[in-house]
Amino acid sequence: MRGFVLAGLSVVSLVAGEAKDSSALPKGSALRYHVKMRMRGEETLMETNFLLMPTPARRSNNKVQKPRLGGWRLEADRSVGTPYAQTLLLARAERLMYFSGPAPALRPEPYGLRIGDKTYPVWEVPVPSNVQGFASLLEVSKNTLVLCDATVKFDTGDVATLEVHLEAFNLKAGVAPPADGTALLSTLQQWSRAPKEGAGRLDDGITETPNVD
Repeated sequence: MRGFVLAGLSVVSLVAGEAKDSSALPKGSALRYHVKMRMRGEETLMETNFLLMPTPARRSNNKVQKPRLGGWRLEADRSVGTPYAQTLLLARAERLMYFSGPAPALRPEPYGLRIGDKTYPVWEVPVPSNVQGFASLLEVSKNTLVLCDATVKFDTGDVATLEVHLEAFNLKAGVAPPADGTALLSTLQQWSRAPKEGAGRLDDGITETPNVD
């Protein structure tokens, strides 16, 4: 990305070659990400594209429908990237997802990210001092933030580096963020408390944020 100043606002723009074709997204709501991971002792990266797809909130049998939050699921593009590594990559990426309203610890940045003809506010994610890396969120609509970029480096453990980057998104009006869409924040806190010798070891399980009644 490349930064510049426009009318007093610091803006980050996608450089040539990084522009993504949103037509590759499903017709419904979806966010497309690229994940890269390097295992310790390996020179080559494992990578793939995947979609974060919001799942609808459950409806009750009550006449009055209270506001409910949905969930999400991740779906890998198995036609691209490192063969046979999608499950492993999604298991790691899932723990760095954020799709929710602004949490108290987040801080708005004095710049935005221009995608197409619109500039979106960027929020900083505080990263614990003993976790090497950074993460930022994009405010794609009012009270809805999504992961924009996350890069984490580990001193020990099986995983050396892990990166997740937002490439494109299409969110229908009124889409409900997950009931617990802040996995990124709890993951960073968990890693900051983990023993040093295990700080780079991540769980293999893929989970879907559950719907709630």
